Formats: sequence, structure tokens, C-alpha cells
Amino acid sequence: MCCSRLNVLLGAGAFSLAFAGTVQAGGFDRGGVNIDQLFDAAPYSFDAGVTYVSPQRKLKNVQRLDGSGLSTSAVDVGGDYAVPHVGIKANIFEPVDCLATYTRPYGADANFGMNNAYSPTAVKYAVDTDDFGLTCSYKVNVGKGAIRFIGGVSYQQVDAFLSRQTLLAFGNTGLGIFKLSDEAWGWRAGAAYEIPEIALRASLMYSSSYKYDGLSGTVDTTGFRGAFPADLIPGSTGVYPVSASAEIPQALEFKLQSGIAPGWLAFGSVRWQEWSKLGVIAINGVRSPVTGAPSPVSFDLLYRDGWTVTGGIGHKFTDQLSGVVSLTWDRGTSTTSGYQSDTWAVASGVSYSPNDQIEVRLGGSIGVLTSGSSTFSGVGDEANAVTYTYDNDLLLAGSASVKIKF
Repeated sequence: MCCSRLNVLLGAGAFSLAFAGTVQAGGFDRGGVNIDQLFDAAPYSFDAGVTYVSPQRKLKNVQRLDGSGLSTSAVDVGGDYAVPHVGIKANIFEPVDCLATYTRPYGADANFGMNNAYSPTAVKYAVDTDDFGLTCSYKVNVGKGAIRFIGGVSYQQVDAFLSRQTLLAFGNTGLGIFKLSDEAWGWRAGAAYEIPEIALRASLMYSSSYKYDGLSGTVDTTGFRGAFPADLIPGSTGVYPVSASAEIPQALEFKLQSGIAPGWLAFGSVRWQEWSKLGVIAINGVRSPVTGAPSPVSFDLLYRDGWTVTGGIGHKFTDQLSGVVSLTWDRGTSTTSGYQSDTWAVASGVSYSPNDQIEVRLGGSIGVLTSGSSTFSGVGDEANAVTYTYDNDLLLAGSASVKIKF
């Protein structure tokens, strides 16, 4: 047999090690909800780890298009982030396995700083999600292999933050702060075919959208008061309730792996997500700090659909040590505005198992955020009227995790 010495563990671990290469994806995607642990051969397993990502994006030739005349030669975006994951897998009875997971699958972080041409658009913004999921499979033996029918649900919480600075033309400056939060349910369904003898597995999974129709919170405009006389709005606190509606869109992912020679495994995946659903997200309830009248404010994403393609090779060096290397391409989701261009990343990692119960994995990734430009599209919030360019920038990531099987 081509793969009799290839521990099926490598097949499940390869994707986890390659995770550092796919965690920087389009839209708000940070890897989605990974359910590979569901395929563990052990009846029970516990898996926990974290991936740290550091995109080195810098905006250049930043110019405002709102008539203020503000321009800045370069603005560092910043935005390092960590993605934790925890999984507990159990064989409920012979054909049924279940996996409980926690992760932060979607998000965004950026810190543009104060007193530059981008500050009236955003000083900081962040989107954080917490996902609590349960996924189960029912296995039916078919010849040398087995088919799994897979289904699951997730409960997700989201928190969003945005701060903006007053235009420098007013002299004194201050911050306006937006905070919104909501919760939603989503589901997933799919199927997989496995032949463990040759480490073959093919899976197709659909993930539903998460509808955040009740995003609510506050906008605090008191920070703008340094630019305006305090008595322009008698009796106003400067803090107003706000609301919005958005979603994490549906996704479809195909994965394939197979042993190709003794101790060698090839794997790949293709993921599509409908980020074009996120265009102009209006924030309702904002009022002008000058007059108190309704003020149109929106988060202008104008995304297109995202595609992520990964391919790689895994090798079992000894009974204790395995390694993997992968290449990932992610199609940028930005269109007329934004800086999410195509990303190319190479990831590698090692898996060490001192015994049959413990597996330790370390991985790293280096990639390129490709160059491009952005110009305000003329739709949405006038505060977002800005143009800039960006060169090829570096992407760094690292991951560490441990799995215990029993």
C-alpha cells in the first residue's frame, strides 16, 4: 500500500499547520470554523492553540477628497491579531462523532493613528467575533471507505468599534467613537468520503450566513466638542443610540487530501465566501455635533466575493515527527476602495508526537500583500472620501497548538 506507514494523524494535522497561511483572507475572514478534528481516529481528543498574524500594510500618498486639502505621505495601518481555537471531539456511539469548538473566525483590526489625512475616516476600527459551535457526523461504511454526513450549528457574538477624528482644519481636534454589538446563529452542512488506508479524504462543506440585523450601540460625539462651541446644542449629552444591519455571508469549501507515496501526503482546498454582500453599511441614529440634525454615516466596504486556494505536501519523517509545507493564494475583496488586494503566502510547520496520546504542532507563514490603489467611489459616507496607494507589503504569521487523544 502506498501509505500504510503514513499515520492518518498527519492528514488531520496538515490542515491545522497550514492554518497560519490561510488566516489572512479577504473580507473579515480569519479562517472560518475549522472542523478537521472531527475526523480524528481516536474516540476522544482535545485540541487547543493560537495563531498570531502580523500584516505589515502601509498606505502611501493619502489625500482627502472632501475639499479639506489634507494629505499625508505614509500611514501605517497596523492591526496585528491573534486567533485562538479550542476543540473537544467525542465518539458518541459507533457511527456518530461530535465536535464542540470555540474560535474567533472573523474580524478586523486597524490603527491608522491621529493627525493624518486618514484620521477623519478612521483612527481605529475593530470587528471581533466569538463563535461557539457544535458539529456532528454520521458515518456509513461503503466498500473500503466511508461516507460521513455532517451538520452543525454556531452561536456567534460580534462587537464593532470605530473612532474618527475631527478635521484638522477646525484647529482643535477630538474623537467620535462608535460601538455596536449583536448576536446571531448560523449552521453548516456537508459530506465527506474517506479511505483511511490511503489517507484519502474529500469533503464539501456549506456554511450559512450570520444575520446581524440588530446591531445596536452608541456613538459618542463629545470628543468633537473641542472643535465647536459647547452651547451649539443646548442640553445635548453628545451620546446617541445607533443601529445597523450587516452579515457574515455564506461560504462553501472543498477539501481534498490523499497519500501519494509511503510517508507522503498531498492536500488542497478551495474556499468561496460571498463578501460582495457587504457593500455600504449604514449606521442609523448619528447626529451632527454642530446642529444635532441627523448625519449620514456608513461603513463603506464595497467588497467582492472572496476566493482562497491552498495546496501543500506533508511528510512523515519518523513515527514521532511530521512536517508540512503549503502555498496559499487569496483573492483580495477590495474593489473601488480599501486595501485588501491579493495575498500570497507560504506556510510550513512540524508535528511532534512523543507518544500516541500527545501531539504538539508549531507552524509559521510568510507572505506578500500585493500592491494597489484606492479611490473613494462617490457613494456612502463623505468622511470616507480619501485616495491612496500601497506597495507590496509583508505578511507574517505563527501558530502553536497541542492535541491530547484518549
